[in-house]
Amino acid sequence: MPGGYIGKILLVDLSTGVITEEPLDQKMCRDYIGGYGIGARILYSRQKSGIDPLGPENTLGLITGPLTGTPVPMAVRYMAVAKSPLTGGWGEANSGGDFGPYLKFAGFDAVFFTGISPKPVYLLIDDGKTQLKDANYLWGKDTYGTEDLLQVEYGEQSRVACIGPAGEKKSLVSCIMTNHGSTAGRSGLGAVMGSKKLKAVVVRGTMEIPVSDKAAVVRVSRGARQIHAHPRAFGYVADLKPHAKIRYQLHYL
Repeated sequence: MPGGYIGKILLVDLSTGVITEEPLDQKMCRDYIGGYGIGARILYSRQKSGIDPLGPENTLGLITGPLTGTPVPMAVRYMAVAKSPLTGGWGEANSGGDFGPYLKFAGFDAVFFTGISPKPVYLLIDDGKTQLKDANYLWGKDTYGTEDLLQVEYGEQSRVACIGPAGEKKSLVSCIMTNHGSTAGRSGLGAVMGSKKLKAVVVRGTMEIPVSDKAAVVRVSRGARQIHAHPRAFGYVADLKPHAKIRYQLHYL
């Protein structure tokens, strides 16, 4: 695989509960760069036209790019994609926080959901192992409460992307939330998540993200940091706990 990718995507059929791993195609990574590109390619090549955005055939993807989770400054974002229930066309939204890097630390570059679960569930991705778990006790809770409860269960090393009551009720302006306020806010994709009875995705892991030339990445990253003289320019990274800094490999910079 090209540097920056873990090399695997996850396909989750919520109607049947079947979870499948698939190798990330190297040519696709080069032709369609990043979460936006890969998401667009997967949806347009695998999803039928004319589907109901809130129906089982709509595909919801959470996707990272090749820089996500590497030492490159501020490379933390992930992309959410689906057919938009708000516009009836292409839907995408991207979010900060650190869910994106932790998805890769957990072992996958992207996860795609189809189908509708018969009951509320959340997906747990734990160091390459995956499981759909009952989310009835979380249904109806807001995003802060959902995130807090799941992090109590899975620890500080876990990250959560979730919806609140607006997403559950399929509000067309609902969002996917992480990190107590980081938002994938465009296109009504929280409603797509709610329509699938998918309350949350929890990720946890310790996998390293390969880069083709670590020394070059470090050199370029150091130069990028030097153009920001303000001590808070990278305040988000500075505020991370020591173990998280290690996960970002910032000790190389």
